[in-house]
Formats: sequence, C-alpha cells, structure tokens
Amino acid sequence: MRQSSPVRDISATVWWAAFLAVVAVLLVPLFLTEIPPLLDYPNHLARMSILNRIHDDPVIARIYSVEWRIVPNIGIDIAMPALMHLLPLMAAGKVFVALALILPLAGVAALHRAVFGVRSLWPLAAALVTYNRLFFAGFLNFLIGVGLALLAAALWCALRDRSVVKIAAAAVAAILIFFCHLIAVAFYGLLLLALELAAARKLGQTWRQMALRLAFLAVPFLIPAALYLSAPISADAPAGGHGIADAVKHYYWTLAASWNGMKPYGLLNPFLTYDRRLDIGAVVLVAFVLGFLWYESRLKIAPALGGLFALLLLAYPVVPFFLMQTAWIDQRLPILAGFLLFAGTWPRIRERRTAILLIAAFAATILDRTADVALVWAGHDGEIADFRHVIAPVQPGERVLVVQAERNADPAAMVNNPDSVRAMLENDSTMHLPGLLVIEHDAFWPLLFTAATKQPVKVNPPYDAISLPEGELPWAGGLAGPAPETIRWAPYLPDWQHKFDWVLLLHPAWIADGYNLLPGQLDRVTTGQTAVLYRIKN
Repeated sequence: MRQSSPVRDISATVWWAAFLAVVAVLLVPLFLTEIPPLLDYPNHLARMSILNRIHDDPVIARIYSVEWRIVPNIGIDIAMPALMHLLPLMAAGKVFVALALILPLAGVAALHRAVFGVRSLWPLAAALVTYNRLFFAGFLNFLIGVGLALLAAALWCALRDRSVVKIAAAAVAAILIFFCHLIAVAFYGLLLLALELAAARKLGQTWRQMALRLAFLAVPFLIPAALYLSAPISADAPAGGHGIADAVKHYYWTLAASWNGMKPYGLLNPFLTYDRRLDIGAVVLVAFVLGFLWYESRLKIAPALGGLFALLLLAYPVVPFFLMQTAWIDQRLPILAGFLLFAGTWPRIRERRTAILLIAAFAATILDRTADVALVWAGHDGEIADFRHVIAPVQPGERVLVVQAERNADPAAMVNNPDSVRAMLENDSTMHLPGLLVIEHDAFWPLLFTAATKQPVKVNPPYDAISLPEGELPWAGGLAGPAPETIRWAPYLPDWQHKFDWVLLLHPAWIADGYNLLPGQLDRVTTGQTAVLYRIKN
C-alpha cells in the first residue's frame, strides 16, 4: 500500500504543535538572563528608558530631548515605550528580542505555504538561521522588519486577485516595514517584484502586460517612497565617515582581505552563533540534504524566491559595507538569502522513515545550537552584576568616558578595524553595557545612539559637544595622547580630563596597566572583572 507523504499531508494540528515546540525551544535562552548579550541591545534599552522617563526625570531631561522625525529604523522607539506602560523595561525589551526571533521564522513558514500551497515542516528548519550574526549584533528593527516583509509577501500571494483589499493591505504593510528598517522595505519590494515576475511568466504574459502588472505593484510603495524623500537620511553625516569615498574604501578593503576575510566569511552570517563547530555542522546538514534531494530530483524550488536568492548572493560581493550612515549593509544580504533558502525550497519526501530521520537530525541540530546559546546567556548575569558593582558610585548627571582595553599596535583590534574578522568573531556584548549608566544612574556617556537619521533622542548642550551619535569605543592607550586616527574614531577625546568626571575601562585584564591606568591623572574607585571605574583627578 502507498504511504502518504508526511510533508504534503501533515495536519494543521501537527504543524502548529511543531511550530509552537520550535518557538518554545528558541525562546528558552531569553529566560536565563536579565539582559540578553546582544551587541547593540543595552544601547537600545537606554534610549527606550529615556523615551519613557524624559517627562518625569529632570536630570534626563537636562541631558536629552526628543525630536520625532519621519525616518526609518524607529519601530521599537515607537512601540516599546507604549508597551512599557504594561511591562518594565527589561521585560518589554525581551518581547522585542522574541519578535526578532519568531517573526522571521513565522514569515518563512507563511511564505512557503503561500508559494507551494502545502503545509510542510521544512520551513521550520529556518530555526537554524534565526539565531544569526545580525541577531547577536542586536539588529532588532531590521529582523522584525524582515519578518514582517516575509509575512506580508505571503499575504500578497494569498490575496490572488488585484483587489482594493490586496493593494490596501500591501500599502499598510509597506508603511509598517518602512518604520522598522529601510532595507526591510526594500526586501519586501523585491519579494513582491519576484513573485509578480514569476506569475507573469507562468501566465505567458506579453511585455506590455508585464509592465502594467509591475506598475500596479508600485502603488503600495508610493507612501514609503514619499516618506523616504522627506526623511533626513543623509543629514548630519560625520565628515569623511559615511560618504561615497568611505563606502568605496570599505568595499575595496574587503576585496583586498585574505581568503578568510570579511566578504567570504560573511556568507556564513545566517548560521553564525557562538560555536563554529555547530555552525559548520548546520551548514553541512542543510547543504547535504538540499544537494542530495536536488540530485535525486526531489527538491522543488520556487522560481520567484530562488531567483531572488541568487540575486542577493550575486549582489553581495559588490554591495558596500557602509551606505547612508548605516553599517553592515552587505552583511545583511546573506541573512535575507538564508531565510529564502527555507522559504523557497520544498523537499518532497514520501518515505516515512526518511522523513523521520531528517526531522530527528534537524531537531537535534536546532536543540544543540539553542542549548549552546542558552549556556552562554546563562552566564551573562554574572557579568551584569559585576558591571553594576563597578558603576555604582556614578551619580546622576555625571559624565563617564568609556574606553576599552585594546592594544594600540594591534591592526586587527576593533577600534582600528571594526569590520575585521576578529571583530565579527568576538562580538563583545559588553561594549554597550554602559547603557546601564543612563538607565540606572541618569548619567551621560558619549556613545548613546542618537543619530538624527535613525533615532528620535537628541543630546542637549553642553553634552552634545562630547557626544558621538554612533561609533566605536576608543582604546585606553588613547588617553595618554590621542593620535589622529584615534581622534577620528573618538573626536571627544582631546582634553578629556576637563570634559568628563569618570573613566570607565572595559576588560581591564586585557592590558598590563588595566588596574593601574594613568595613576597621575586617575584614581581607581571600584574594580571588577568586566570593568574598572576611575575618578578623574582635578
């Protein structure tokens, strides 16, 4: 008797049970730490705290103000303060961390169902790429926007006729995604374009019919286009920091890198977590399964999503790292391709034994990778407690200069080369922990995210003179006499003794004088494993 396919004929009950089980596994690490160790995350939390307290806290209001503009990338700035009326800051933050994990997975599953017309467990294997390099970098707005783009593309497929409802839904989705992230709305547009081109080709439409179809497709993006044109995307750009020349410089640096440099290494971005052995294992598993099934002619590929997958990878080598005051532009393309890899393929497996083996292999890989994340996150609260102990003496309104213990002569140090492979590997989650100075001490530190083209928080005078809207931490060696290269990264460093009240050194054990830094100018006050706090001598 012929066995039915466990992929094609899976019931809704089984599918939802599997989906909820995968979600539950992915969310486990969030319950093991107060502040997930995501690179930018504490900085975002500090900004949310300001938005929530600025009308009730006179110290915060003296240092910061709020200036709302029509800019992309402010999704959490709009939504999270509202949620904080119901939840405390740390809990509200975890809601958005969870959304950055779950929305892309849900979007992959929905788009797979819309494209292939089947309910399959295969798209749930995208849990292998939900914990990815940009997630650990804390790019929450981007990942939430990508998840919404995938879901909205699935809705576009479901509303097959060219109805007013379809256009209205797509327009609303485009506006929501625009405020999450500009690259996410561009990805949404590419998804719809690919889907419409594939549909036109399937119907055998003429070039004229196809042109009319694409003109119809442009309607939902008219409002986002108008918002973009009115947004100060390129305003207030630091001199020499984010222009075309800088983009070209970064691009050619990547071409000149070694074989394991930034561009080739970035192709692994969808799978990168904390353990390279587990990462490579996941890559090998996916590549082997897809390669074998393709060889056996049992892998169905959606032309629209397969074409977009190829386009993203072809564009990756020539897309710059910096563009319009935004970094990591090119590094996002492999992430998008990683989600499409699971949304746009369908392994047609009819043998029940083979299906069970594959389900077991993918489930074990997802569990292993998530357990590794959980193990790392479970130890993070100790670092947070140590850091809080160090910064305890800081008083409201005081100014804290934060430096990191990097070696000046090390060309691969993050401050010398923030786009290096070393920087990608280390992903130091303590770099933005000084955000706790704002959250818990009402203090000032120079690197709170306050870029006018991205965030609504603005630094007031005189603090704005020693503020950098976004940037890297300077190294401790720069305090002795900032070199021109150091000042380029930290323009507030010259005459630092008279601009700040404290110096906070991260990772003091990394350098020989970390616990006895500039004794003639600094008094050590509190000492910890993660940091040392020095008071500047008058």
